[in-house]
Amino acid sequence: MIKELWPQFPRLMEQRINGLLEEAEPNDKKAFQLYKACQNDGVWKGSYERFAEHLRAFFAMAKTERRKSDFDTFLDRPMDMSVYEDFHLNFRTATVDSRAVTSLTSWAHNLIRTSTRSHSPVISFDTLSKTLNYIINPPFFEKASDITFDDFCSAWKKTVSGIFGNQHEGEFKELLREMKWLEIQLRNSEKNPEVKTFTPTIYLTQTEIDWTLAVEKAVKENKAAPKFPLSRGAEKPRLIDLEGAVHLYNLALTTKHDEVIRQLQKIKTTIIERCESLLREKAS
Repeated sequence: MIKELWPQFPRLMEQRINGLLEEAEPNDKKAFQLYKACQNDGVWKGSYERFAEHLRAFFAMAKTERRKSDFDTFLDRPMDMSVYEDFHLNFRTATVDSRAVTSLTSWAHNLIRTSTRSHSPVISFDTLSKTLNYIINPPFFEKASDITFDDFCSAWKKTVSGIFGNQHEGEFKELLREMKWLEIQLRNSEKNPEVKTFTPTIYLTQTEIDWTLAVEKAVKENKAAPKFPLSRGAEKPRLIDLEGAVHLYNLALTTKHDEVIRQLQKIKTTIIERCESLLREKAS
């Protein structure tokens, strides 16, 4: 599935970087600015602490579900639309969830490393992490919203240069050249709406992929399927479902209960279908 995902990397990276703002909340400076704006508009007379609580609750909602009326319910009267427009966040006014940044860094690192078969330090987790942190904590002269793939590449280039100097310049240029080519192909395909692209539905780590493959093989060979390799168990809904089916399958192999035994073939079919679906639709 990596072959299908890699050509979309420039656009996916662009979308995921900007998507970090959808789960962000105002930083302290922005929160206080909004508090003063509502005070000056005469719609809030309470304390800043109480106002900040309402802000957190508001921005905890999915961005697509936030409405001016939702925040107006906390106020003495509805705020002016010009005040609400200032609720829009950018990377200079937002606090981004560090876990979301780590997740994006891991996704990008794994996809680039696997697709390019490179182990260069320019694509290391640390280098990409520093790149993304540069973007979400932009200096005064950098953009703070509507980040493009070119913006990402520019930040990446500055990060690589700052860490390694010219040490890996050749391989980095070659990597950027390939990604720029991918972006050109994407732009061309977007001009032609008839060109259909693959959209993955789940991201799997290599450990999860290996386990899914092992389960599928074991069930097809009528052997006991391996337990999920991590002690905490599966965490993604579709893997949790598969883990439950595997437990039932292993039980059916050893039980003497007629009803469970009669269900064995159905359980096997379910597991194989789930494994094939996961491996077909994975984004890793």
